[in-house]
Amino acid sequence: MELCWMLVLVAHLLPHVFCLKSVDSRRDQRLELMATAIKELRELAEKLDKRLDEHDKIIQQMKVFLDREEGRMKMPASTHMIVDTKSAESLLLDKRSDDIASWEPVVAEMTQRLNLAEANIQALKNADIAEQQARGTVYVRWGSSECPSSAETVYSGFIGGSWYHDSGAAPNYLCLPHDPTFDSHVVPINGHAKLFGTEYQTCDEPECELLPSCAVCHIARESHMMLPARNTCYSGWTLEYSGYLMANDVGYAGMEYICVDSSRGSILGTKADENGALLYYTAYACGSLPCPPYVNDKTVLCAVCSK
Repeated sequence: MELCWMLVLVAHLLPHVFCLKSVDSRRDQRLELMATAIKELRELAEKLDKRLDEHDKIIQQMKVFLDREEGRMKMPASTHMIVDTKSAESLLLDKRSDDIASWEPVVAEMTQRLNLAEANIQALKNADIAEQQARGTVYVRWGSSECPSSAETVYSGFIGGSWYHDSGAAPNYLCLPHDPTFDSHVVPINGHAKLFGTEYQTCDEPECELLPSCAVCHIARESHMMLPARNTCYSGWTLEYSGYLMANDVGYAGMEYICVDSSRGSILGTKADENGALLYYTAYACGSLPCPPYVNDKTVLCAVCSK
């Protein structure tokens, strides 16, 4: 019966685990506590099964013994002993029936609370996933049409921007979708900005003059950053992708630095040398930039990290 009381104790502790709502307690702590409680219940259930199996073995051994003894006895002198052996067997069966009856309420309660624990764990996991997805953040993966496996691809497209030499160029690159929409608005005749495609200007490499691809990615983590000068993230941050810091050439219009994926992905069939916005590698220039740790004319790496 000691095992029975242990089962009851653990079963009664489970609701307190589920009701744990301390401000300082996080969901993963509650999940861990519930998982521990479920593990204990499963272990106790295995002990119960083992105990019942032992009862069955004892009864089976006793039946074999009684059958053997009964065969040795002669009628009618042994009639009284036969009755006694039958009575002993009946008593054993009754005892097992009583034992099983004493376990049944515990087993029923344990099963009910075990099911409740598993349902609560699944509900908490679903709530966590929904909350993380609602919180999340988005970033652009420049130079790739795909997001990492841990991210949702909102859309993919190609990089656009201002003409590389325009004095009034907008300084940012854009990730343009493949499926634009339009309305009936007419562009005014007294001036307007223009949006062009982009070309890699890495003309000692195969992707020269190709249209760079891009993708907008949604992640469950709450924040992200572009980390220049490194292709790995600092401790506690997750690497989304790494690559090269790229921008316009120093002799042209000012454009922002973007982190272009190391694969330098592009849209097939777009090699045309039509200019537009341009992307060049970025190199370190020592002077006001301390060298070391930086090295003059080395290509600048980058990484996009999330947390």
